[in-house]
Amino acid sequence: MNINVEHQPNCRAVAHVRVPADQVGKERDEILTYFASMVRLPGYRPGKTPKSIVAKRYENEVKDELEKKLISAGLRQAVKSEGLELLNVLAVNDKMYHDTDKSFSFTIEMSLAPKFELPEYTGIPVKLPRIEVTDADVDHDLLHLRENQSSYEDVERAAAIGDVVVLSVTGSLDGQPLAEAMPDAPAHLKEMQENWFLLAEEDDFLPGFYAGLIGIAKDDERTLNITIADDFNFEALRGKTIALAAKCHGVKNKVVPELTEELIKKVGGDDMTLETLREEVRDAIRRRREQARDAAKSNQVIAHLFEKVEFELPQEVVNREAQRRTNEIAMRAMQQGIGEEELMKQQDEILNSATNQARQNVKVSFILEQIAKKEALEVPGQKIAMALAQLAERQKVPAKKFMAEAQKSGLIDNVRGDLLLQEAMEFLKDRAAVEETDPEPEHCDAHSK
Repeated sequence: MNINVEHQPNCRAVAHVRVPADQVGKERDEILTYFASMVRLPGYRPGKTPKSIVAKRYENEVKDELEKKLISAGLRQAVKSEGLELLNVLAVNDKMYHDTDKSFSFTIEMSLAPKFELPEYTGIPVKLPRIEVTDADVDHDLLHLRENQSSYEDVERAAAIGDVVVLSVTGSLDGQPLAEAMPDAPAHLKEMQENWFLLAEEDDFLPGFYAGLIGIAKDDERTLNITIADDFNFEALRGKTIALAAKCHGVKNKVVPELTEELIKKVGGDDMTLETLREEVRDAIRRRREQARDAAKSNQVIAHLFEKVEFELPQEVVNREAQRRTNEIAMRAMQQGIGEEELMKQQDEILNSATNQARQNVKVSFILEQIAKKEALEVPGQKIAMALAQLAERQKVPAKKFMAEAQKSGLIDNVRGDLLLQEAMEFLKDRAAVEETDPEPEHCDAHSK
């Protein structure tokens, strides 16, 4: 075969292949021989149909099979002779039989794995906080535990920050009930019956709503005029001022229980004591900080690799990863109540963010893959089996059926590849040069002020 490979940007290449007449003839004859042995035609004994008859009767099928074999052979030879690391074939074009010399030519567009020199990857410098758990840390987590057991008691006084108010609210716009003025408006703005609101300094409902309720008491009625923000999910209300007529059915004060023996046994069982509870909480804090430290170590290793080497990336792989991340971002946004219209307005920002992250993910994956290859890392079969079993369980598919489908779909190879990247990351983390720093205080939204 005559093969000429033309390399292009973004890890693409085009192989121009010309198959000589003798190879075309040989492959065609083998295909005709096989067809003749398999076909059943009237007037001929099985396996005795003349090739000339087969060639005429199955002209299109023979041609298709011949082209498949020649293209497959050309691809294999191009990859071998040029030392290409093929990711996938993008297209086969310009197929042509030449009358002059009876040869067959075609071009193959390919996406290739990038070629690059690995940077020094052992002894990557990372800075990680030393893990310490103090009695104050334990006390803080125990406070959260106590708060989770909080109750709310009715109080006969005006509401303040930190209190719960029980309200019935009816919305109106320009003097007309909102349910009539805008039937499609969010239900919670049209009417609410005896809803609980925990008054906080930062309003997570409507700007100015909580502030307007300070000082309200049981049986009080107030009308709050709220101007809807420009980024509100329901576009028709943006910039408009709605009137929320609120009636207070009660004010409740949050009561955080003391850490009594009764509470300790309630949360930990009859054998739990204050001492054992504190030890369990201490262990939980340590595990949490170890996980955070390990995540920080991974992030610093990834950042180091990303910055230390530059190479072109296969655009198809980046696009596929960017699309996956875009879908994830959109799904999370919709789960948070952001509408499709608002998402469309943010699509450029979302796409840019997804693309940038995709480029980092793809680049680091290729680096980890090369490190795994150079270090001859392998994934134990037991680990692959466990990962597949977990997938089967999550999808609620019987294990035997799942494994059969995974074998056909190539999922097993994908899982093995993902686990191999994890093995490479663990290899790097185990050999990183760690500099310990002073512990960093954990941020707590509930008690940060």
